Amino acid sequence: MKKIIKQAINFFCVSGVGWIIDFLIFILLTHIGISEVIANIVSSFFAITFVYLVSTNKIFKNINKNLNLKKKFILYILYQIIVVSVFSVFIGLITKYINNNIDMEIVLKYSQLIAKILVTPITMLLNFAFMKFLIERV
Repeated sequence: MKKIIKQAINFFCVSGVGWIIDFLIFILLTHIGISEVIANIVSSFFAITFVYLVSTNKIFKNINKNLNLKKKFILYILYQIIVVSVFSVFIGLITKYINNNIDMEIVLKYSQLIAKILVTPITMLLNFAFMKFLIERV
């Protein structure tokens, strides 16, 4: 149990750095007029790659070597395509909901960022579980 808690803490720290990378790219892209859905897909790719590389070298042990890390990266990318696509749609829906139902200028100004922040904890938990399973079990 100690091992999984340590891994989770380390993964969430690495994911936090990945999230900052993701967030900064997302802000830049939405600031220049790219839709939040496309911006999320692009920014997520950079963060995903960073988190995978650091996690496989520093957090998880490739115990089960049925697949090498390159093949596992391909599976991780496929998993992330699904997750990012689904959560990009959620970000779009949350942004639309905020813009249609909240009448506070500051909230409306940052509706895309608020939506991204709201989905982040869910994606981090899903990513930890999938990464642990992929690297150590597959």
